[in-house]
Amino acid sequence: MVKMKICGLTTEEDCEIMNCYHPDYCGFVFAGKKHRLTDQKAALLRNVLSDTIPAVGVFVDEPIAHIVSLYTAGIIQIIQLHGSEDEQYIQELREKIKQAKPDKTRKYEEFGEEIPIIKAVKIRTGKEIEKAEQLSCSMLLLDAYDSNMAGGTGKQIDTGLIPKMNKPYILAGGLNADNVTDALTQTRPYAVDISSGVESEGHKDWHKMEKLMLVMEQYR
Repeated sequence: MVKMKICGLTTEEDCEIMNCYHPDYCGFVFAGKKHRLTDQKAALLRNVLSDTIPAVGVFVDEPIAHIVSLYTAGIIQIIQLHGSEDEQYIQELREKIKQAKPDKTRKYEEFGEEIPIIKAVKIRTGKEIEKAEQLSCSMLLLDAYDSNMAGGTGKQIDTGLIPKMNKPYILAGGLNADNVTDALTQTRPYAVDISSGVESEGHKDWHKMEKLMLVMEQYR
């Protein structure tokens, strides 16, 4: 089984599309420009998005206090880090959340009792993965390398660079209904992460989402 994360929700209609097709996770972006949300907009979208779909907050070198506030408020249920965050950052983030004693979070079987943290890795040679596997994050997200972007490059990964891994990982990088099958014949991630691949003019597209779901049925 391969799970599916749809990232970059920005409108209530985006959430309604997700409620219809029900991916395993949806992403709220708090970095960059293209899909960036304010806290207020994210709270609104969380209220529209089905309670059964966890919201993943996407951050780049964000102040820990901001992530803690979003997590403890129940706006996000999973944390995804796309910057230079190291082991010290991850441990401090977990400790601050525990101290805040969140009461609006949900528990997910795949993460056990730990606070779910995903660390994104930009793949250039494949050696980056070996280093990232030493981190205490819950899983990794593998994305294509771009010196000018922390994530969301729209570029596909050379799957030949992915070694046998100990941690579960999410495969990202330019995936859509037309190429995801090829990617999944070469590697078998825990989940795939798709954003622009189900968009038209910057917003989620009903038809592209339906097409993707039909392709992904064989893996779900």
